[in-house]
Amino acid sequence: MTDSPKTCPICAARNHRNAVLCATCGTTITEVAPDEDADGLEARADIYDYRFGETDLAEASLSGPGRLLSAILIMLLLSVAVALAVALHLTNRMRAVPAISAAIPTSSPTRVIAPSITPGTPTATFTISPVPSPKPSATSTPAPCIRRVAEGDSLIAIILRCGHSNLDILPTVMAINNIADESRIQIGQEISVPHPAPTADPAATPESQDSAAATGREELTRLAFDPFAPTLTPTLLPGLMWYLVQPDDDMIYVAAIHEINMKTLADLNPEISFSLCDFGEVYGGPECTVQLFVNQQIRVPAPAPTATAIPTSSGSETPTPLPTATFNAPVAQRPADEAFFSPHEQVTLRWVGTGALSEGQVYRVSLTNIDNGARFTADTKELYFIIPSEWQSPDAGSHRYSWQISVYDTFAAAITHATDTRRFVWQGRGQSET
Repeated sequence: MTDSPKTCPICAARNHRNAVLCATCGTTITEVAPDEDADGLEARADIYDYRFGETDLAEASLSGPGRLLSAILIMLLLSVAVALAVALHLTNRMRAVPAISAAIPTSSPTRVIAPSITPGTPTATFTISPVPSPKPSATSTPAPCIRRVAEGDSLIAIILRCGHSNLDILPTVMAINNIADESRIQIGQEISVPHPAPTADPAATPESQDSAAATGREELTRLAFDPFAPTLTPTLLPGLMWYLVQPDDDMIYVAAIHEINMKTLADLNPEISFSLCDFGEVYGGPECTVQLFVNQQIRVPAPAPTATAIPTSSGSETPTPLPTATFNAPVAQRPADEAFFSPHEQVTLRWVGTGALSEGQVYRVSLTNIDNGARFTADTKELYFIIPSEWQSPDAGSHRYSWQISVYDTFAAAITHATDTRRFVWQGRGQSET
């Protein structure tokens, strides 16, 4: 054992047993004892001893196997993921193959041979087409009456201005406009009120009895559906005549002087628009609006001629006075009966004359304040009259008025041909001063 070497604790190099310094790294090895058992040198070199400062060498020897195990585990996980992806892809392709096979048509489409067309010159053949019968049309609901609340207005006043003669519609109006309290409405608020249901006029001429209107409508319908009909010019059928519109004429005046209703005029003149006209009323109701222009031609029924025998003069006959034009009572138009007006509104009375005024005749306007008994009269030759503000009650609150138009003969100082009495409500001027 005398040849036992010294092992350097730093670099594990073998040195002579008597060496003082390591021949490899120069570490002092004086106190290092020689290895007594040279055969167990390799085994002892693998044993870790912190006293020799080999901590970093031991840690390095442990990190190598850990890296290897981690790499192996990652490779296994990647292999499993790739295998699952391939299996899923193959499964989807196998499921799609039957669906594609079912979608492919098994039979070929039938070939269609188009017919051959021989070009030629078309010829127009005149044929009498039957007149199409009019299709029944659904009853249209008229648009509601829209009124904007002004200063001093009330919900009841707005309902009355929209043509209602009673307040049965009040709950419906409050529900439509989401009004909880009828006395709380705002200035500028729009109130929607349904129009009153039209009532049939018992004096109106039935359509089946109006032969002239039916004939004119049938003729115009036939020509409208005839593709070979030439451009038409206004013509007259038997029993009709032209009326030439004069300045300040309106359709109500035309109907009144010819003693017909608005429905007959609409049937005779289909090219004229009768907007918002209620044919249940004789003159179309208060909302009826018809645009006319001067010298416009309007079809009206012609008076039936009466044949009279010419008497043989004997020389002893009593002279017969010349006939005078008859004058029927004027027809009141606006305001509607039981209309309501706020203190700031201007009230205009309108009516239709059924004949021309003779010399010395005027229209007399009679107005009575039913509440206080005040009476007012005025004469005019116009078909309207604006009530002066002096006739308005100075007291606050609503006042009921009645009005009537009559023909007054200034020569005979007599009143004849009066209209029916109408009424309206007008708030006094004191309402706006409080």
